[in-house]
Amino acid sequence: MRKKTISIIIIVLLAVSYVLIGQDDYEAWKQKQQEKLRQYKSAQDEAFVKFLEKNWESFEAFKGEKQDETPKPEVPPVVAEPKKTEFPEENVVEEVVVPVVQEEEQIEKNSMIMINKSEPTIDVTFWGLPITYNYQPNLKVQLNPLDEKAVANFWYVVSSTKFEDLLKQLQTSKEKMNLNDWGYCLLLNEVGKKISNDEPNVTRLFDWFMLTKSGYECKVGYSQGKVFLLLPSVNTIYGVSYVMIGEKRYYALSFDKKEKLDVAISTYEGKYPDADDLIDLSIKESPNIKTTIVEKQLKFKYNGTEYTIPVSYNKNTAEFFADYPQTNLDVYFNAPLSPEATQSLMLGLKPIIEGKSETEAANILLRFVQTAFEYKTDGDQFGREKSFFSDETLFYPYCDCEDRSIIFSYLIRQILDRQVVGLDYPGHIATGVNFASQVPGDYIMVEGKTYTICDPTYINADLGIAMPQFKNVEPKIIELAKK
Repeated sequence: MRKKTISIIIIVLLAVSYVLIGQDDYEAWKQKQQEKLRQYKSAQDEAFVKFLEKNWESFEAFKGEKQDETPKPEVPPVVAEPKKTEFPEENVVEEVVVPVVQEEEQIEKNSMIMINKSEPTIDVTFWGLPITYNYQPNLKVQLNPLDEKAVANFWYVVSSTKFEDLLKQLQTSKEKMNLNDWGYCLLLNEVGKKISNDEPNVTRLFDWFMLTKSGYECKVGYSQGKVFLLLPSVNTIYGVSYVMIGEKRYYALSFDKKEKLDVAISTYEGKYPDADDLIDLSIKESPNIKTTIVEKQLKFKYNGTEYTIPVSYNKNTAEFFADYPQTNLDVYFNAPLSPEATQSLMLGLKPIIEGKSETEAANILLRFVQTAFEYKTDGDQFGREKSFFSDETLFYPYCDCEDRSIIFSYLIRQILDRQVVGLDYPGHIATGVNFASQVPGDYIMVEGKTYTICDPTYINADLGIAMPQFKNVEPKIIELAKK
């Protein structure tokens, strides 16, 4: 009886084994049949899918690079005994040009995306603007389990759809809204979240696919069940984890919240053909998004007279930059102030500056930035380092040295049309201005030209007065684009 029981058990085990072997054979056969049935739109997509199925390896993740960690002053220094500087009288400011802003026309243009009403649509709201896009429902692909074959299958499925229609609409939105590369990434991410029902891994694969098809060099990797978007950049990006592939950094960027990549990640070395563009965080034009005007008054004193400057700015523009990656300071110095804020500042400063000499006008602008804005370090205000675009300086209640230097340099170039450089000292940022007239005091030579030191954080210091602790320190020069 015992022998009979053992025989039955052996027979059952053998039967189960044959079934499992049969299932493996069936799955292999099924996969081969699916491969034969795949219809690729292009040889590039076919080759890329096959590449993705087998060319993954592990890469070490590195912690994000930190910016200058030298402590900034907790309290801005003040000139002990301010005295009136004698400025040259030549080069009188005859007219301050005030730009004209047409808000309603901008919003109307942003809403005009051509769609086919007979095809499925999705609605997204991007920085206050409602936008409708056509899309293909099969753009959403299930990932179970998450591995290289699942990623390859995602590319195959999406590349087989009519994704070109959605891509064209997104690129039209990018153009109409004056979005730079980062703004375009944010737009793709909003659409991806809508299509994936907020499934993070699918959203990031959608971002990867669309960025690649838009011509950007982009990879994905995965680790511990999470997809990471890996992007090389024209600019240094601080505080963001990255992997090194060849000689290039690929930053683990997230468009929703900051990512930490503390472990090795599986990704690949190759790239999709002709996807060569690196994302550029530079801003040539202010984003053309919904206008939500906020008004505030900025007060300052100059030579015993108190002035009030009414300022209007677009709250949405300032918030657009809230989670902008921290990058090279020249990006902030070269970025424009939004049209609404520029118009209001020019209107407020116009009667104070017109008729003054160039250097006297610059000193008024310097005093305005020194005393109209409350000082607080980024650590105290945010708990982290955060450089401001000029719109953010108007938006937030406090700002520190680089923020003041950035908006001061914008005003000097916009109103006086003078060349400016940023001066990067350990733990401090100031500016140098190349005036037509010789100004007494501290200066620095850059490419044979004299730049008078102007410090927007040294309260009540006139042109040509550097902070005492930096008088004999050679700063790094932050070059600004010629206006």
